[in-house]
Amino acid sequence: MFKLFLYVKIIDGVETMLIVAFSIVIIFIDQLSKFLIRSNFHQSHQLSIIGDYLYLTFVKNRGAAFGILKGQRSFFILITVFLLIFIIYIYQNELKQTAAVKAAIGFLLGGSIANLIDRLLLHYVTDFIAFNLFDFYQLPVVNIADIFIFFGVLILIYNLLFSADRGV
Repeated sequence: MFKLFLYVKIIDGVETMLIVAFSIVIIFIDQLSKFLIRSNFHQSHQLSIIGDYLYLTFVKNRGAAFGILKGQRSFFILITVFLLIFIIYIYQNELKQTAAVKAAIGFLLGGSIANLIDRLLLHYVTDFIAFNLFDFYQLPVVNIADIFIFFGVLILIYNLLFSADRGV
């Protein structure tokens, strides 16, 4: 019995380390991409990637999407720390431990920490990926961390709503 318990704990530890490693890779890619944008673009400079539909730009985002709650840095730092604690709690105590959920947790942790680093060090989040849909709707300018957060949330919602083994 003890050997089985020890084996389960080792596997759990390895899986947790993989999530942490995955998060670190996300943070590295995000921070590197933001550094490259800040180093090579002046604010609001645009570089078309796919016509008018996808382009790179440099935006200092001091709020949320579309600049909502602009200048509320302390609020966003506090919310991010709270959400990081909540994500870790949910992972350890509530969610079914599927591969998709583990990936989502890695996405959320990596993306949240990457944006938190910007807020703490720069007092803004560097956004640089802009999408235009059908020439009439421009999505908020985002970054790599935002994309991982978005997909992490989508995976968790899907898991909670449609998984045979409901997440919680």
